[in-house]
Formats: sequence, C-alpha cells, structure tokens
Amino acid sequence: MIDWEQVGNEMPVKRSKNQEQPIMLSTEDQDFISNEMSISLASISSKLSEHALLPYTDRLESAISFFIRSILAQNKSGYFFSEGSFQLSPAQVQINNYSAKLSEDLSGTEALPILDTLRYAFSLFARNGLHELFTCQENVGWYPKVILKKELRPNDINDLPSLVTLYRGTDIAEHNTSSYGQSWTTCKEIAHLFAFKHYVGEPSFEVDNRVILITKISKEHAYFSNQTGEFEVVIDVGKISHVEVV
Repeated sequence: MIDWEQVGNEMPVKRSKNQEQPIMLSTEDQDFISNEMSISLASISSKLSEHALLPYTDRLESAISFFIRSILAQNKSGYFFSEGSFQLSPAQVQINNYSAKLSEDLSGTEALPILDTLRYAFSLFARNGLHELFTCQENVGWYPKVILKKELRPNDINDLPSLVTLYRGTDIAEHNTSSYGQSWTTCKEIAHLFAFKHYVGEPSFEVDNRVILITKISKEHAYFSNQTGEFEVVIDVGKISHVEVV
C-alpha cells in the first residue's frame, strides 16, 4: 500500500503578482529531474522564469515537487508496470487529481497549459519510466527537454547499418551554431515534415529559415532507434563530425 498521507496533497498558496522572485526546486527534486528523468533543468527553469509565468512559479514548482513525491512513493510500494495495461498507475491518479484541482485555480492564465504539459510529462514517467517519457513526448509547443545520456531500451539499433545516414528538419540557426538536437531520422521525407510542416503556426517558425540537415554517424553512437513511424534515431551529438544542408 502507498502511504499517500506522506506524499501530501496540499495546494500551494497564491503568490501576489508583485512577487516575481521564483521559488527554487529542492536539490532532491533537481536531482530526480536531471538524473532519473534525463530532463534538462534549464528547459524548466527558463520556462518558469518567463515574465508572464512568474506570478504562478511557486504553484507550478509545488506541482512538480508533488509529482516527484508521488512517483517516489509509487516506486517504494513496489509498483510494476504491466505491458499492455490501460489502467493508470497509482502515481498517475495522484498527479491527475492534483492537476485537476490546481487547474481550477489557474483557469484562464498562461500557466494552465504549462501545468498540463508538466502533468503529461510526469504522468508518462510515472507509467513506464524514461522510455515512455521520451517516446511519447510532444513535439509542438513547449515541452521539458529530455536529453538521453545512455542507451534507451528496447530499441532496434542492431538493425541499423554500421554507418547510418541521418536527416533532421530544423531551423538554420541550429546549423549555424552547431547546436544540434539528438533526434534525427533515416527518412528524408520525415525530415521534410519536421522542417516545413509540423511547426507551422509556432511563433518562431519562418519558412525561409527552415532546412533539412544530413549527417553520417556510427550506430555505436546511437542511444535509441525506432525504425517505424518517424524512423527516429537518437544520437550522441558530441560524436557528430560533419553536417551539411541538403
């Protein structure tokens, strides 16, 4: 049995709009986010530090802390994910219930969609760990940046050729700064969709700046591969030696 009394379900106190100094996540929470979930802390802190979100930062960070405590309590209880099950895990139920209550308080604010994205990400992790968090992440709008640091299993890396040709649809700024993302594809047509279709309507989208990149890399430097759907290959970007614009 999970002792949810120890998890706690208290709602954070509202912060005045004049109080713009964000509350920092605890060291334990930061370690969990960075080491267990492989999420870039910078991607969360930069988002929660946006001016429009500052009045709600404490409530969003309190939600994150609650989500983490729920997952830890679930893990301590010995919960085991059953493949093919559609039932929510105990932590998912707690995460969704907490978010529903907080959503009422944040209704009509810019913080509401951020809370929902956080709820979705932590719920994925609560269900089946890093694999679920990474493979089911959303590509449109803001989402906590997941950075793989080791091989994610299961995968089909063994089915790739020794030297893999990869494509990536992105903004030219990524190429100009050599700040490449981890997710590439073996399918040029998929890269075209990411370059010119998927992000239309996003504030940063400028069609003249969109490009398709190509590189070749040893499959030894792949962290994950799924050669169905988007034919995705996730790589160690530090091993990229040469990239060209198609």
